[in-house]
Amino acid sequence: MKFKVGDRVKFLNESGGGVVSKIISPSLVNVAISDGFEIPTLVGELLKIELDAPVDSPKHMFREDYDIKFEASPETHYENDDRNILLSNNKAHGQVEPGIYFAFVPQDQKWLITGLLDIYLVNHTNYDILYSIFINEPEGGFAGKDYGSINPRSMVLLDSIDREHMADWEKGIVQVLFHADQGQKVLVPLNSDFKIRFPRFYTETSYRESSIIEGKAILVSLSSLGAISVLSEGENKDKTEKIEISSKKAVEVVPENIIDKHKTSPQEAVVDLHIYELVDNESELEDIEKLKTQVNYFTRCLENGMANNLKKITFIHGVGTGVLKTTLKQILKDYSNVEYRDASMRDFGYGAMDVIIK
Repeated sequence: MKFKVGDRVKFLNESGGGVVSKIISPSLVNVAISDGFEIPTLVGELLKIELDAPVDSPKHMFREDYDIKFEASPETHYENDDRNILLSNNKAHGQVEPGIYFAFVPQDQKWLITGLLDIYLVNHTNYDILYSIFINEPEGGFAGKDYGSINPRSMVLLDSIDREHMADWEKGIVQVLFHADQGQKVLVPLNSDFKIRFPRFYTETSYRESSIIEGKAILVSLSSLGAISVLSEGENKDKTEKIEISSKKAVEVVPENIIDKHKTSPQEAVVDLHIYELVDNESELEDIEKLKTQVNYFTRCLENGMANNLKKITFIHGVGTGVLKTTLKQILKDYSNVEYRDASMRDFGYGAMDVIIK
């Protein structure tokens, strides 16, 4: 069964229910419950509540409503009137250096190299920005493509294109002004030339998870924040200082190879998903936050292992209640190029699985 944000659901394997607050993947959603927490839940363990089901319908018995006040928050990634969409903050997917980016996000995350592609301008800074985008015309000159403002740590959807029209975004210029209500630094305006190499967009491994974007995407850096010149710091600067525009070249972001630190041989790795291996202070996390951190780190290592041509990754999930193991197995069903099995009992006991990458 497919769910959407806002659907009221009942847990099949335990009492109670809630409201779908986020779609994590085709097989996993977050469910907001009455105490304010969100629980990652497999869709196979949920039943949609039909509040308007007729009395004589079999679905009438599942008309329970729960006392949950739910409104789509910025974290549900809905666009508001000024197009701003709050960035994710998924630390398990690594760190992205503060700066200005293009993000190319396939609408269909199961078919990364076909279908429509969403293009976002990403403001991964603590500044408000004003932007203007110009595209090179084939016959020469420029065409104004878009302009507007973006809130701190937010992004705007610029265009949704099919693959036949990617050349429309091949080359151009992005100009940015930075504003903060208070601060010691004033940044000079940014002028970034970009030229997108689209052949990479037809390779699935080019699309990666990141900490700031939901789903797999190709990130192109227009400029890191640290590379933008500072006009002044405090009031003791020479007020006649010449203003120079920061000119940058756009470059594709290459994520760190997190799997490298887990390698046991050139084509194999062992990843320990115990929460104490992933965070500094596990006591500060609720159970739901622990599970989300483990699942995100699992996905990140799996994707990175695939991109680096590993053949086998052993994930140590522990014994516990079995929730983590069940969740990982459900996620692996979405990958046609992997198989999984229990890992060697002699080496890992009962709490590990081997993921074989074809």
